[in-house]
Amino acid sequence: MSRSLLLVSMLIGCTENSFNKIDNGNDGDGAEIEVEPDWLSFGTVGYDDDPVVQSFIVRSVGTTTLDIDGMVIGGEDAASFTIISPNTSMSLEPEEEATIEVAFEPLGANSQVGQVQIASNDQSNPTATVDLVGDGAVPELQISPDPLDFGDSYVGCYKENEATLTNVGTSDLVIDSMSWEGDAEMAWISTGLTFPMTLAPGEETTTYFSFNPVYDIDHEGMLVVTSNEPIGTREHAQVGAGKYAGDFTDWWEIPADPPTDIMFAVDQSCSMDDDVATLGSNFSTFIGQLSSYSNDWQIIVANGDDGCTDSGILTPSTSGYTSAFQGAVGSSGGNYTESLLSVAANAAEQANGGCNNGFMRSGAMLHMVLVSDEPEQSSWSSGQNWSTLVSRIQAAKGSAGSVRISAIAGPVPSGCGSADAGTGYAEAVSATGGVFLSICSNWASPSNLALLASASISQANFELTREAVENTIEVYVNGALRNPSTWSYDPASNTVILDEPVPEEGDEVQIDYAGAASCD
Repeated sequence: MSRSLLLVSMLIGCTENSFNKIDNGNDGDGAEIEVEPDWLSFGTVGYDDDPVVQSFIVRSVGTTTLDIDGMVIGGEDAASFTIISPNTSMSLEPEEEATIEVAFEPLGANSQVGQVQIASNDQSNPTATVDLVGDGAVPELQISPDPLDFGDSYVGCYKENEATLTNVGTSDLVIDSMSWEGDAEMAWISTGLTFPMTLAPGEETTTYFSFNPVYDIDHEGMLVVTSNEPIGTREHAQVGAGKYAGDFTDWWEIPADPPTDIMFAVDQSCSMDDDVATLGSNFSTFIGQLSSYSNDWQIIVANGDDGCTDSGILTPSTSGYTSAFQGAVGSSGGNYTESLLSVAANAAEQANGGCNNGFMRSGAMLHMVLVSDEPEQSSWSSGQNWSTLVSRIQAAKGSAGSVRISAIAGPVPSGCGSADAGTGYAEAVSATGGVFLSICSNWASPSNLALLASASISQANFELTREAVENTIEVYVNGALRNPSTWSYDPASNTVILDEPVPEEGDEVQIDYAGAASCD
């Protein structure tokens, strides 16, 4: 017998002796699954149509029991398909089969695809699949971009952005309502939208959102749209993050024997004669109080409309400075005599190379003391209000933190027997951390003059080098954190104003804050 013939004979002999043939990788032994067909097409289903049901067969074609552990639907549009057969886990003996029904009810428009995934103990094919294909003839809402991302936005900077709502379906989309909720820094701008709103296939509309962060944290909002698309309700997210422009620290040391430049302006109306005399006769007391704080002072009296000094620049070395002061407080006067903030603003500006040149020194506190029994009337006489005039004074000085305005005037809001309320003056005093004394009281007492003297040298206003985000400001005096109730912030001048106790000579003041950005 030839060698080839012998080999054929041996192979035949093996078969006849019950050797298993190789079958689908199981060597003809074990559990094996077969599905028929391996894809289902459901056709086109409309918005008002009943679900379309198709079926496939699962069959055990192995030699042992096929255990099916479960069936799930996956894929991009899985929600449009549902297995409606009650049993998706089962055991099938060889040659046994089961019929599985799947319903198609489109939740989206146009092509919808999914896949039944069948888990079993078939070792060569542990997950058998049946592809699902259908077409939805329904309305479908698309909101883009999704999410609407404002990105990183500087704190204090307002932004608007828009989202487009489009009917990408094949029948009319009816939007019944929209609602929104989210962080206070975000808002939905719903102006112009009325409901119900109908969008034909391919039609779109636009809605707007705003974002104005006040903290450096993440923010989010959610728009909820209810319509006749099959899913019923659709949610659209808006996100954004607040960011500070940077973290900053400003630092001051209150000097010993601090320099101060003081200007007095006095209302020259006839009703002021007794107050003019009182101021003159108590000037030496004021200087005595001032000397306990500083001997590096300059004083001028400026009563005229142009703000030019009536006294010259008085210093501790000026011969007869008390007499010069007494003579000046009752002189001059003009159209602005009841508009002393106008006089003060002109006086400060004249110190920069004008008639008061040399009065306003770099590094010195500028303290303006205004005395009147009338309200501040610059808005009538010069067309400028107290705020504008304070800003002029601060600009002339070059530092809002180095300007203080004090007033001896009628108490606000009701005035007193001999004076009307000193409105305008009171606001300027409050804005600059000065001292307000009632002109109807014993305002020239040593204790009151001590307050004016202290205001002339103690720095309570601290102008920051960068525009600050107010809620981030922290104030430290000699390393101790000050309670926020003991200071205030004026955004117009970017100045922190400390209440009592005011820092004294030798004290160190540190202010930490986040910087505000320059918004486009």
